[in-house]
Amino acid sequence: MKRGSSNWESIFYSLFINSGLLILGLLTVFSGLLIQVEYHIGHHGKIALNNHVLGISYNGWSDIHKISIIILSILMIFHISLHWKWYKVVIRKKLVAKNRQVLTLSVVFILVAITGLIPWFIDLMKGDLMLRKTFIEIHDKLAIILSVYLILHVIKRLKWFITTFNKLVSTHNS
Repeated sequence: MKRGSSNWESIFYSLFINSGLLILGLLTVFSGLLIQVEYHIGHHGKIALNNHVLGISYNGWSDIHKISIIILSILMIFHISLHWKWYKVVIRKKLVAKNRQVLTLSVVFILVAITGLIPWFIDLMKGDLMLRKTFIEIHDKLAIILSVYLILHVIKRLKWFITTFNKLVSTHNS
């Protein structure tokens, strides 16, 4: 296996996409939970915008969350395209029951993305504040479920990360 071979590039691409998803997934979950716990829960709708957590204000954490979500979503599109054949086989051969965890993760991710994007659009269009908050509440609850599925998904694939990283390092060194 030479460094310039398509196999090396494929391994690097997969590791890059999956590592990006892991890092940005953790950042998104962390920032989302931090916003929820430190700024939303118990504040009765009044966010203390000037309170700082780890040296960052609410607006800073909100920006971190939004930027990480955008990059995570882009990487997720690449990830799904990388595994598109798998999705088609699972659906075509009716292997849904055997792959319930990954398919549930996929559906919940899409629902979290939609319920997270809708409040942005409502805000941009100066829409109904209560409708926006309702979608945010749905988003927050679904995101907790998504977080559990993400953790299970990553744990199940830790061996792949380690093996692929080692393959890449040994290929690069030879």
